[in-house]
Amino acid sequence: MCKGNGDYHNLELYEGDVLPLESFLLKKVDMLESQNDNRPFFLVDLAELYRMLEQWRRHLPRVELFYALKCNPHPIVSRCLADAGVGFDCASKMEIEQILNLGVHPSRIIYANPYKPSGYLTYAAANNVDLMTFDSAHELTKIKKHYPNARLVLRIWTRNGPIMIHNLSKKFGCHTREVRAILAQAAKMNLNVVGVSFHVGGPVTSPDYYATAIEQAHRAFNIGLSLGLNMEIIDIGGGFPGKYNGYVTFEEVAESVNKSLDRYFPASEAVRIIAEPGHYFVTAAFTLTVSIIGKRIVSKRDIDDGCKKDHFKEHNSDETSNEEAKDESLIYMYVLDQGTCGAFANVTYDDADIQLKLLQNSNLKTSIVWGPTCATFDCVVAKRQLSEMEVGQRLYIPNMGAYSLSLATGFNGIELPLVFPVCSRYYCATVPLIFEQLLFSKVCLTPTAPKTHIKGLLL
Repeated sequence: MCKGNGDYHNLELYEGDVLPLESFLLKKVDMLESQNDNRPFFLVDLAELYRMLEQWRRHLPRVELFYALKCNPHPIVSRCLADAGVGFDCASKMEIEQILNLGVHPSRIIYANPYKPSGYLTYAAANNVDLMTFDSAHELTKIKKHYPNARLVLRIWTRNGPIMIHNLSKKFGCHTREVRAILAQAAKMNLNVVGVSFHVGGPVTSPDYYATAIEQAHRAFNIGLSLGLNMEIIDIGGGFPGKYNGYVTFEEVAESVNKSLDRYFPASEAVRIIAEPGHYFVTAAFTLTVSIIGKRIVSKRDIDDGCKKDHFKEHNSDETSNEEAKDESLIYMYVLDQGTCGAFANVTYDDADIQLKLLQNSNLKTSIVWGPTCATFDCVVAKRQLSEMEVGQRLYIPNMGAYSLSLATGFNGIELPLVFPVCSRYYCATVPLIFEQLLFSKVCLTPTAPKTHIKGLLL
């Protein structure tokens, strides 16, 4: 829940198509410092959500959107997407409850977790959230008992790429050789299987992953039809890049998906195609601003001798090469007011490449950046060439919307960042309902850890 009198703020607007990021960040810093407040904060550009929505509908017009709430459950995100007609991929009772409380119709929710506690199934049944995934015979038995009228989507195993961080097929998905048997059992139990789903994992390094997975889904879909099941849905999952991930663009992925859908599920067959993007929507919408709360200069020898060398990953700086850095015998160690147990949780989960941005650059030093907790694993950036910084200095990190707030634990009682929403005036005119509410309402700025207790807009 929100804390204190200063934790509320109205939406602010900007002119034009591009957010003047640094000027807004400085404005927020000045505002907070005038109140003797040095807390970290996110600046959230809501227009970015709508830009990504427009891009999706332009490039993948056949594919319905079900936003993966786990990626960033902040209420301002879910409210904007809900009012724009987006559906939701929920994985628990609490996530379903959050979306239903926004007034979203149950038909716009998929319970996309192949393993569901019986109590959660009962809750879904009581609230008519009937579309859900499964990948095992044991789950069918549970569903038959607690929600026999559910509409079921079989999640299948897919072959992931060799450098996947998230190889989801390790945990989820019915293997190809098991598809017929499990669908036959569902038919024998008079359960209503309506489709097939998959998730290619991430980061996606080739659009071919989707092409291969859609072909696999087509085979499973046809097996279901041959067994007399009411097959009507293909769920192509997530993994879509919102910004260039160094491997493939969204446009390249969309082109591959469209070709495969046209080949295996042509529009004339009226198969419903859905997807569950997360990173795609929120990555670029959130910029994090943090402060340096500690600094120490140590001998490189002491660090190498005192730490496991494989604890630190070497990063190449886009500012300079190692040879250009001065004082190579020293390591400049900094401590931030957020770490991997807080807003930098994506470092651990996503192996995120954190790009620390300073408003002013100075001489470059070999640096290590830590989070504020007592944990030795709380390392945000290891052995990178950075401008020398001082205690109290602010810096910002773009592209922090995915798996930052959602995975933050609040370990050691470290407070999570405030959230300041901004938006282009153009979208306020284009999508007036949500922004009329936000402009004249207050937003809860302080999410509460753990993530399952993040509260909504105070309207």
